Amino acid sequence: MTRGLVRSWAYAVLPSLLALSTASAPSAPVPAAGQWPLDARHFNASRVWSLSQGEHVTVAVVDTGVNARHPDLTGRVLPGTDLTHQAASGQVDLSGDSHGTSVAGVIAGDGTDGAVAGLAPRASVLPVRVSVGAAADPLALAEGIVYAARHGAAVINVSMVTTSADPQLRDAVAYAVRHDVIVVAAAGNNGRTGNPVTYPAGFPGVVAVSGTTPEGSFWPTSESGPYVALAGPAVGIYSTRSSGGHLTEDGTSYSAPYVAATAALLRSRYPEESAGQIVARLIDTADRSGSTSRRDERMGYGIVDPLKALRAPEPASRANPLLSAATPAANRGPARGWGPTVWAAGGAGVASLTAAALVLARHRRRTARAR
Repeated sequence: MTRGLVRSWAYAVLPSLLALSTASAPSAPVPAAGQWPLDARHFNASRVWSLSQGEHVTVAVVDTGVNARHPDLTGRVLPGTDLTHQAASGQVDLSGDSHGTSVAGVIAGDGTDGAVAGLAPRASVLPVRVSVGAAADPLALAEGIVYAARHGAAVINVSMVTTSADPQLRDAVAYAVRHDVIVVAAAGNNGRTGNPVTYPAGFPGVVAVSGTTPEGSFWPTSESGPYVALAGPAVGIYSTRSSGGHLTEDGTSYSAPYVAATAALLRSRYPEESAGQIVARLIDTADRSGSTSRRDERMGYGIVDPLKALRAPEPASRANPLLSAATPAANRGPARGWGPTVWAAGGAGVASLTAAALVLARHRRRTARAR
């Protein structure tokens, strides 16, 4: 069978291999100017960090690799692996849009000296490199998810989508979920152009994430559907650039890591809780302001609320509520074949190739600033 190409933007969170000393609490970082999701009107990061900073949790990033030498990520990026077999580890990001490095910054930037602060700034990043640029074999993404799960993943963030319910990708997600791993996936950026069901977001048990604006409204470019579980910031996200500076981007590629980072905060504070209990915390405490229903197709159960999730009581059931509440959309799509793909990368620009090839949502860089 001929495999189509898929552009792979992805990430994950694992129990930390760089455990911090528990002798004294680490000082809280200071978000850089422009990091609106962390301010007091939104996630209120300073209060969140008084409860958890993601200590002893590793975030594995299945993506284009992560520049381990970026000043905002120094000391936080583990060797990982390169499934493209072009580098000795996952600590290389040569993508033109810095995708892997910028997703890692959202999760675990250190926030010192005006640097980008990640929502889980004391977590570690395990980079799993599955793409060197514009395209990658979808099998590499499936292998990356399994690699992360086998190397102690607590949370896997996937900022990539495909419109085909590929069986190997489905099996990889199921493997991770069975091994008590939280899988977080972007919903995608084709909400204005067809809004197809996307995967792995649409698979059972996955925390699918749509995008929101700074005002707390649904970002209309984001995809939506009955499989969406949560929403997170998608507009004007300031993060790390692989060359060592910073950039600002839009996209559900960044909504997902904000949810993954929240899961890392929770797994750090409540290490005895199951993945299912952490997922229950996320959806039970989501901000549903203005919603008249418990769950809708645009923002799922609501906007992720890290502070409320950290303060909530322990969920009674250890089961993943998104498995028992799997939607019909989670099972739609062809059973075989690689099919067209849709990227949940930063921008809304879409490039359509042949009907049997790719549909890509590429980054659209809004600003690029050297530090």
